[in-house]
Amino acid sequence: MSTTPTELLETATDATEAILDVESIKELMDAFDPAALLPELSDVFGSLATVCRVAVMIGPIVLLALGLAYLFLSPKEANYYFGYRCYFGMGSVHAWRFTQRLAGILYGGLGLVLVILMFLISGGFARMEVTDMVWKAVDCLVWQAVAVVLATLTINLSAAARFDRKGEFRKKKKK
Repeated sequence: MSTTPTELLETATDATEAILDVESIKELMDAFDPAALLPELSDVFGSLATVCRVAVMIGPIVLLALGLAYLFLSPKEANYYFGYRCYFGMGSVHAWRFTQRLAGILYGGLGLVLVILMFLISGGFARMEVTDMVWKAVDCLVWQAVAVVLATLTINLSAAARFDRKGEFRKKKKK
């Protein structure tokens, strides 16, 4: 029993028409509600407070960890892999140790102060309106960035004031 190509085509068309019933697809699409795929607003805004708290706390914790690492884990001699590197701090062992100690104290102290402040500030996020909470978190992040830039400038300028480019102590000018 052989079937002709025309008979095969008719059989295939009948099979695909049964699968692609346009009316049943229209009924499914009419019953589909895209809004059901979206999460509840209370879930989104409830987790937004957590996201703001985490965003505000990450920077100070990392800063505290860096400060402790510079104080206790930095290598004894200058290297290009680990430690606080600045132009005037890489010239000698004395300059290296000075910049590591200063960076550890400043970053560690700043990190500790910011952890406490951000913990107190982020504790009030739950009582704020959503937009106020987000803007307060942005304010906190901006102030954190400003504090880190000022600490970095302090470290670099202190090393530049104390050491020359070879890492030797600067000579005081005689009058």
